[in-house]
Amino acid sequence: MHDNGQLIEVGVSRYAATGEQQCESAITVADEWNHLGLGTLLMEHLIKAARHNGYRQMYSVDSASNAPMRDLARSLGFETYTDPDDRHQVIHRLQL
Repeated sequence: MHDNGQLIEVGVSRYAATGEQQCESAITVADEWNHLGLGTLLMEHLIKAARHNGYRQMYSVDSASNAPMRDLARSLGFETYTDPDDRHQVIHRLQL
């Protein structure tokens, strides 16, 4: 987005390899852009890119209280598990 000719970052997404066919993903969206579909668009792009690059599984580690991420993960087909090392975290996992 541009504001008075200056580029403003409203969302960021990335994935990183954590194994031969597995990657960890993360997204963040500026508060004023929440609930407008940007997070879904960013995550769909990551999933497509990861598949294209040969990954078979994508996961995200998030706070168990992060309801927007839990809802997004569910809507995109991720399965959610309590982190066995930290009950305050969840792991969202998607088979690609």
